[in-house]
Amino acid sequence: MIQKQAQNKKAYRRDWQYTDSARIAWSKIIEEYKKKYPKGKVLLPGYIGWSANEGSGIFDSVEASGLDFDFYSLDARLEIDVESLKQKVSEDKTQLVLLVHYFGFTDKKYNEICDWLIANRVYFVEDCAHAWLSDLIGGTCGRKGDYAFYSLHKLLPIDTGGVMVYNNSSSSEQVNNTIYLDLHFDLFSIYEARISNYKYLVQLLKDVEGVDVLYSTLEPGICPQTLPAIVKNYNRSQLYHEMNNEDFGLVSLYHTMIKQLSDSPSEAASQLSKNIINFPIHQDVTHDQLASMVEKLKDILNA
Repeated sequence: MIQKQAQNKKAYRRDWQYTDSARIAWSKIIEEYKKKYPKGKVLLPGYIGWSANEGSGIFDSVEASGLDFDFYSLDARLEIDVESLKQKVSEDKTQLVLLVHYFGFTDKKYNEICDWLIANRVYFVEDCAHAWLSDLIGGTCGRKGDYAFYSLHKLLPIDTGGVMVYNNSSSSEQVNNTIYLDLHFDLFSIYEARISNYKYLVQLLKDVEGVDVLYSTLEPGICPQTLPAIVKNYNRSQLYHEMNNEDFGLVSLYHTMIKQLSDSPSEAASQLSKNIINFPIHQDVTHDQLASMVEKLKDILNA
């Protein structure tokens, strides 16, 4: 028997809860985990930043929880060392594992990693703070972990806002399904604009000596938050200041590691953090502005 319209209110449902920030969402998830494992442990990727103004969005919540923690390794292009992850998880499968989708991108072995975690009944969370549109529009992340969480202001022109998502119904917390967000934003058009800007900028940067784009190919379904690149043969911090002085809003995300990663074997922490810079590709940017930015970049690097 086929009904005239869908009737199953539980099918394809994702329970969302609005929070003031992604950091608060992550803290709430940790507290939920602690109810089951009050002496548990959090396993984190070996690339976590800190700033004097904001602290650490990822690590502050873990430290405040009082739980033990450890790190698995990432290479210099933010790909997960799968053997490091599996070895760390195998030591204690009750750990809370965090997967971070840096700058909106998923790991090349994302499906393999998630499937292994699920098969081993490991509790894991997807940090989609940069990857809300990769999840919501692209469908490339955010649905396999027990939870996912987002940062709305990192992709939209708003001042604050986060979302936590329950991908199963096991939470003991009452879910508030109200999203306090101006949904007049055309999210699909924002998704397309960011992808278009990213691809255009990748082509422009191919001619620039001394800048190595971290992800030169944009896989289907990925909506980038910025364009991350490695600066070679030039001081990253100096380049950041010179470009911003010319009103080109580059950022350097995760430029300083938390002190707990100061001696980390993770290549991301030991190498990438010292040379990474992020170019803007958001929906306000035009192709002409990107071309002007790259011309100024060439002038600085070739001076």
